Amino acid sequence: MESTNINISSKAIEKAIDLVGGFIEKLAGSSLEEAGLLLADKIRTRRLTNQIKIFSEAKRIAEENNITVKQINLKLLVPLLEFSSLEEDETLQQKWSNLIVNFSDESQNYESSIFPFILSQLNKNDVEAFDSFKIYNYNFCVGVVHSRIVKDNLLRLGLIELHFGAYNDIPYGHKHRRTELGMQFYNCCSNKKEI
Repeated sequence: MESTNINISSKAIEKAIDLVGGFIEKLAGSSLEEAGLLLADKIRTRRLTNQIKIFSEAKRIAEENNITVKQINLKLLVPLLEFSSLEEDETLQQKWSNLIVNFSDESQNYESSIFPFILSQLNKNDVEAFDSFKIYNYNFCVGVVHSRIVKDNLLRLGLIELHFGAYNDIPYGHKHRRTELGMQFYNCCSNKKEI
């Protein structure tokens, strides 16, 4: 397989640094190098703070529910650590804590490496919409009307699907329902007491 070399001249890089350097110095009140280091330190600190909150909550849930914790394989652990560290919203942090607990529960067999990726792709609106779907016979979701963007994202991730037809008192037409993947994801991101 032939490799592609991207050739960017050092002059072009220097010009780009000169172009933004002054702007960053004005924003940060320090040199570009110092600003870069300060920003990196702040980001690392925020990510670590997020991880501590999420894993502390996971520990509390596990202890409260007398869960025997098993070792999580590296293929699951790394995405859990990476993706969860980026989450600052408390609602989503709770989902991450629940996901960690369920993955580490010795009595459970959750090992889908797709769940951390899916959760990382959701924002608070997506999660609230997905959680608000009322399960009604055969997983029909009725009730709350959600934005098209939220529905499209949940469809894209395979968490919901369109279903056409009528069942009992649901009028004929199309309704969204959780997929099997969506049900498993919902259960895996829920607290033991909620399931």
